Amino acid sequence: IKKGMMRVKQISTFSENNRNRTSLLPYLSLIIIGVIIGSFMNGRSFFSNSTFIEQCFIPSDNNTSVFILIKETFLWAMIFTVCAFCIGLCAFGIIPGVILLLYRGAGIGMSISCIYTDYGRASLFPAAAVIPKAAAFSVIAALSVRESFKFSRGILNYCIKGDICADKAGSFRLYCVKFIVLIILSLFISAADGGLNYILAKVIQQ
Repeated sequence: IKKGMMRVKQISTFSENNRNRTSLLPYLSLIIIGVIIGSFMNGRSFFSNSTFIEQCFIPSDNNTSVFILIKETFLWAMIFTVCAFCIGLCAFGIIPGVILLLYRGAGIGMSISCIYTDYGRASLFPAAAVIPKAAAFSVIAALSVRESFKFSRGILNYCIKGDICADKAGSFRLYCVKFIVLIILSLFISAADGGLNYILAKVIQQ
């Protein structure tokens, strides 16, 4: 009976903690800090024209097909989300998660800075292609890292205190499902971004 009561208590505690969701504001704040850092990277030889830094936020040239635009954007979103997923499986995932958010923000900041430098006053249309995508992927990044932090914290509690989640397998399944949903959302955003880039390229050509 005691074991049964303990298990019910564990389930109750797990459900209660699950309902306490952390605000996205701290995670978005880290991305904003990354944007500021990235804006100072433009013009430096080590960072300029580096796809690894700008993460395909800069719109491609007019000859790029919609499919390639979607593929490139989705690839980087997929890489980021998978990295966040893996970080959540580590007991000390907080520091890598913070670095990941700063990195995402740096890509946005450098891209916008590059557009302003290259186009000057004519940067309105290129910036219009970057800002909606940057905002959407910032939310995806914040959600990804928030989930990874929660799971990482659970693993750390288990290592230090021996706290055991009541439904460990179910919790991991839910963790996987959340990241699958985030990847699907990233695909939709990438598709919308590819279409927007294509339309803006045609407008600029005219």
